[in-house]
Amino acid sequence: MHCESTKFMTRQVWQLPNAAKSRWLCRWLVPVICLGSTAPALPNLSAEEPSPQLVKALTYQPRQADVKYEKVAEPQLGECSIEEVTRDDGTGFLVSGPAGQPLRWFADTDGDKRLDRWSYYNAGVEVYRESDIGSPESSRPNGTADEYRWLSTEGLRWGSDKDEDGEIDSWSMISAEEVTAEAVRATANRDSERFSRLLITEAEIRELGLGTEKQELLLQRIADAKKQFEAWSGGQNVVSPKGQWTNFGADKPGIVPAGTDGSKKDVVVYENAVALLEDAGEARQLLVGTIIQVGNRWRLVDLPRGISEGAVMDDSGVFFSATFTPKGATGGPIATSGISKAMERLVTELQEVDGKLVKGEGDTAALQARRADVLEKLISAAASEDERQTWIRQFADTVSTAAQTGDYPTGVARLKEFSEKLETVKASTEDLAYVAFRTLTAEHNYRMQQPKAEYEKLQEEYLGNLRQYVRDYPASQDAAEAMIQIALSAEFTGEVKEAAEWYAQAAKNFGDMTAGKKAEGALRRLNLAGKPFSIKGNTLDGRGFSSDSYVGGPVVYHCWASWCEGCKAEMRALKELQAKYAKQKLRVVGINLDNQAAQGAAFLKQNSFPWVHLYDEGGLESTLAVGYGVLTLPANFIVDKEGKVVKTGVHWTELESVIEGLVK
Repeated sequence: MHCESTKFMTRQVWQLPNAAKSRWLCRWLVPVICLGSTAPALPNLSAEEPSPQLVKALTYQPRQADVKYEKVAEPQLGECSIEEVTRDDGTGFLVSGPAGQPLRWFADTDGDKRLDRWSYYNAGVEVYRESDIGSPESSRPNGTADEYRWLSTEGLRWGSDKDEDGEIDSWSMISAEEVTAEAVRATANRDSERFSRLLITEAEIRELGLGTEKQELLLQRIADAKKQFEAWSGGQNVVSPKGQWTNFGADKPGIVPAGTDGSKKDVVVYENAVALLEDAGEARQLLVGTIIQVGNRWRLVDLPRGISEGAVMDDSGVFFSATFTPKGATGGPIATSGISKAMERLVTELQEVDGKLVKGEGDTAALQARRADVLEKLISAAASEDERQTWIRQFADTVSTAAQTGDYPTGVARLKEFSEKLETVKASTEDLAYVAFRTLTAEHNYRMQQPKAEYEKLQEEYLGNLRQYVRDYPASQDAAEAMIQIALSAEFTGEVKEAAEWYAQAAKNFGDMTAGKKAEGALRRLNLAGKPFSIKGNTLDGRGFSSDSYVGGPVVYHCWASWCEGCKAEMRALKELQAKYAKQKLRVVGINLDNQAAQGAAFLKQNSFPWVHLYDEGGLESTLAVGYGVLTLPANFIVDKEGKVVKTGVHWTELESVIEGLVK
């Protein structure tokens, strides 16, 4: 089975068993993350004596405090089970709950008979993982976690613990929203080390390629922030130890283009970002200011500031500068988010609903309906078209997601009702198109999850709806994605000519967009047969690579990622084929498309696939993936001994027959 890109559904997914397909459909957008535990070697489980092992397994807790995972009440322990199993990601023991849902998965992933991964689940979905990959200090796995990742519905934080003391030393991945949440926790706990981990480092500032003046400004700001945080957090009265982050407030991010003030690269920033929080039943706001994107991390540059009543607010920031001074305040200008005072009551209500959803308080469907009500009010009260569009899109995104995950069973009907309202008020075509695409996507995925779903019929209806969408909204940005989905479906069913036509249309109409460039790359891929395949780059371990040196025998260029289970199945098959056809000089070259090189490197450290692995930064948005239209994983390019492409898109079940034909 192919592991799909999150944006595309293929026939392989439609034919999955209900449970597996449902999990894929519900969770395809969600990122993955890990935690850390210390545990002994794999236990010797016994069918006659499961209870002690089960109880022991359920006593393990994440080393990080803020993990929302499913726990089992003592009366329900007898309904749980534990079994020793072997899966693609290792051998270990799986703990299941009363409804058969996974609760814990503690595994040995490298075959040394010692646990090195501890996974925790919530509602059947892995939400947190601790891994022992071997830190520089320990040099090799030793049974103690040194990496923590939050996954799925819990976000995408990925922390490193080099000295294995249970404290995160640095962030490998963290979103802008999570940065503001971490800032609130650091402020609430007066934790200067936790706050310092959020600040941009000197090396990262150099990496941004800013002009000298801006570099020096940032260096001074972070130095001041580190020195002043302890005193500031102890004296502020906005966030108490009981303060809880509820939401993220900011305008859309902006790009500081290369050439600005001597900069060499584009820089993506949020200015005047605000952490919305609840403290002692009151809605409060903490201004975290400028947040800068550095790779997969977002970084702070300043001390947070409390936003108090009576502040006169204008835009301000490090890159898009203007300032305001609170009434009666001293000590110079302060930046703020510019959140409209007229919207404060509704935003507060939205915070309240979000807080209950995060904590799991109350009926989820009712809370989602209430949230949709508040968003509609915010749309009506919006002071500008940009503000109105922001709330419209948030409505479409959140209701669509809730409908697909089952949190809002009537969400699709609510989206259709919302679309009708937008038409009566003569909303812009752009807004109508945005809502329409998310409505048809949510409806399709929701219907596919139903127990008696007729997958082939539903897919045909979905493709028909996508074609109608392209006719109704040909200029919409989502039309490009609709075209690609139609093309990809045609490609997987062998209708290559139709696929090429749709890819060509998307490339022609949306050539300046990433989707259009992907379509152009897919068209190039479909026409590669008989042409030379040339690729140069760097390997995961930093060495240079050129396909020019890989001539004289057949080569399989295999695109993979550590999150793709189908890729792992193909890699095992390729390993066997490489050994079988060693005399015929069959070679394999991996092309890793993880978002971060560390992800691919960590996987290979625990799994032996002894061939060269290139790395192209950016995952499925990387230059190589876009250039060759790699829309799903795994993907293969089979090249003959002269360096010419024989076939692309070969499934692992076909690999041996294709290679055998080459060597004969």
